[in-house]
Amino acid sequence: MNKTFKVIAPPVIIMLIVIFGFGVTGCNQPDAGEINHRQPGNTEAGNQPQTETVNSAKLNIHFLELGNQYTGDSIYINYGDVDILIDAGSRQSSATTIRAYIDNHIKDNKLEYVIVTHAHQDHIAGFNNSSPITGLFAYEIGTIIDFPKTNSASATYNSYKSAIAAAVKMGAVHYTALQCFNNENGAQREYELGGGVKLEILYNYYYDHSQNNGENDYSVCLRIVQNGNQYIFTGDLEKDGEDRLVDYYAKNFGGLGHCVLYKAGHHASVTSSNTKLMSAITPEYVCVTACAGTSEYTTNNPVKFPSQDFVNRVAPYTDKVFVTTYAGNYPQFESFNGNIVFSVSDGKFDIQCSNNNLKLKETKWFKENRTMPVSWK
Repeated sequence: MNKTFKVIAPPVIIMLIVIFGFGVTGCNQPDAGEINHRQPGNTEAGNQPQTETVNSAKLNIHFLELGNQYTGDSIYINYGDVDILIDAGSRQSSATTIRAYIDNHIKDNKLEYVIVTHAHQDHIAGFNNSSPITGLFAYEIGTIIDFPKTNSASATYNSYKSAIAAAVKMGAVHYTALQCFNNENGAQREYELGGGVKLEILYNYYYDHSQNNGENDYSVCLRIVQNGNQYIFTGDLEKDGEDRLVDYYAKNFGGLGHCVLYKAGHHASVTSSNTKLMSAITPEYVCVTACAGTSEYTTNNPVKFPSQDFVNRVAPYTDKVFVTTYAGNYPQFESFNGNIVFSVSDGKFDIQCSNNNLKLKETKWFKENRTMPVSWK
């Protein structure tokens, strides 16, 4: 059921006063010569924009556009009366876009769980909005789960810490992912959402080991499990972190196992969604939160999001790959698939997108900028 939500002050409105800053960049990419691109061609015949109303009684996983030309993550999950937000990139101003979207689906003005994967701007900046109307922590917050480690000392991260502290002062409970995995201090590895659905915090080696290769491998990893089906989110985890994740679960739990839905790691960059992880989880649907073709991080065409290496590695398992946004004429941007909604109802899976339902391989941008893998022909 889709309803219009009028903002009403909850029992406790979280008023945040934070220091705003943008000192951290999100994702590091290699660089090379400039390459120009044409429009992605998102309106080919037979693939008109979808306007289906999302039924909030289903399990719905929403991969959001962020209202600007910058790549970032924000995933909203709703299941009955339970609402979950994973990350809030890509800039502080994105909070307005994210908030407006959630307001159309949330029932009680409460986010039961807020999960923050790591300390990069393109994942946390949207939390640094103190407005009681557009700020994300103006919702009532239940439990916040975030990254145990960071090397960041940026203004954006410091603002995030202030926002978290204010949310806790107003009643939210705050745990790290390591506390959750270890079931420490009231934190839980698994949170029951009802009806056979649970949220599980996965173990990442870098929860309790330091590294000097940026922030991405500190990412909180999790899965939603529903009646034997799993939907996996690894933030911006890169090859070393992915390999250790696979090895740990193979050794201790018999493996990660097939996943129906995979949120493409690190925006489908060359550094993530590596062969070892893909062979371990054999994904059926893949959603990419990125600005396709963007030169935000690189002018080297093959490694722009979604990268050719990502395509080659995921192609043996599925061609059901979808991307939120297009920015091939950076800094201009537009919808690629748009907001992507993966829904599960009565054991059936469905993808509906706000702009079109084209698979990545069917788009004009892909045909002009990527090589078609043999398994996609």
